[in-house]
Amino acid sequence: MTISSEASDPVSEWLATLDDETFRELVDEARTRIPALHDWLDSQRAARAEDPTELRGIVDDVLTPHRRFYDYWQANEYASECDDVVELLADRARSASPGILPIIERAITLTTRAILKSDDSSGTQGDLVRTLLDAHATAATTSQPTLSQAEQTRLVKWIVKYRYDGKQDFFDPDIVAYAPALSTKSIEQYRQAIAGIDLGEYGSYPLTRLAVLDSDQDAIVAANGGEPGNAMVAARIVSDLQEAGLHEAAVAYARIGVSMDGRGWDQKLVTFLVDDAFARVDAEGAVALRHDWFARFPSSTSFASLRETATRAGCWGAERSAAEARLKERDAAGFVSYLLQDGRIDDAWEYAVDERTPRLDVSGWLNLCERWAVTHPSDTLPIYRDIVTDTLTVTDKRNYRSAAKVLTTMKSTAASAGPAAVAEFDQFLAETVDRNRRRPTCLDSFARAGLISKR
Repeated sequence: MTISSEASDPVSEWLATLDDETFRELVDEARTRIPALHDWLDSQRAARAEDPTELRGIVDDVLTPHRRFYDYWQANEYASECDDVVELLADRARSASPGILPIIERAITLTTRAILKSDDSSGTQGDLVRTLLDAHATAATTSQPTLSQAEQTRLVKWIVKYRYDGKQDFFDPDIVAYAPALSTKSIEQYRQAIAGIDLGEYGSYPLTRLAVLDSDQDAIVAANGGEPGNAMVAARIVSDLQEAGLHEAAVAYARIGVSMDGRGWDQKLVTFLVDDAFARVDAEGAVALRHDWFARFPSSTSFASLRETATRAGCWGAERSAAEARLKERDAAGFVSYLLQDGRIDDAWEYAVDERTPRLDVSGWLNLCERWAVTHPSDTLPIYRDIVTDTLTVTDKRNYRSAAKVLTTMKSTAASAGPAAVAEFDQFLAETVDRNRRRPTCLDSFARAGLISKR
């Protein structure tokens, strides 16, 4: 027998010397000694069996919830125990037969039952269910032989029942994902079933997905609540139109969304339009979009996007001066960060210490001082001193740890600056320790950082 391993180790080398019979005996002994190994091997056996019902027993054994309620840690433990089986089903779904669908449905039912009585604030159980739903749709579309009409009808009934039987409203099976496996008759069955359900004010998801499946622009807009009143709704419409293959309509609504945006937090729509402009070989239009967005919402993020787009279009040189001036005026921290990334450390320091410049935040100063201290360590010491003093104004153990970290950096910087700077640091440290002598937690943080002796 031959066993390969990228990382050579004594065990791998030893295993490679065993013949097949000896290896089987070793595995047999191991599975009797290690229950978890036996379970894993059994799952692999079932996964490779021609009959998918072999998996049903493993699904029931592993995924069935046994507690009235799973607290946070128990919920995570349950999810961890289920991971292997869920991944096994997902893998089997990629090359499926019709018989695997009821098995995955059973797994979805059990994991959903578990999450309904769990603290799933970590999201791990929810991830299991979403993985299984994806696997279910994948199994339907990859099934060989393809699903008969009767099997499709059963599948549609399960999809509708899972979402609308009143037991859960967290997870929505996506009819678009199942569509390649369904006939026109089956999709119509789903449409009629949805039409007969009171979806409520916020239950438009299946209508939206049907509209996408139909590539119906008017239905997509209607399912999203009508013409957009804000950029967020416009973004949802754009996403649905694009998925439906209605690109020109998506572009039109993206322009509407960009004009409506009043915050500038999300560049998704303008990026969509920029990509469209480049696809149409309109580099000038792409730069104009970024330029207008940056003019409306000047920030380091929009500046970086303008720079990237203008560079791609070959015109950053023409945009650079005005863009830098705008960023400098509106986002001091962003301007300093940009100068540092551009290697203009002298300019960054000169701008930051100018009394007319808005004060940087702590992270901005620390980043700048780290770079400036390489050649001018003594200049950074007053900055570090102010940061430590300000940080310790508020009593909090997190502040103590932060101050200790800055003091450690300050100590090494002072050593680079020379004996006089070291003496000044020692004096400042002594004064800081004295001011915080009634804060034992603070002094403990200093001691753990090696700044002072343990008390």
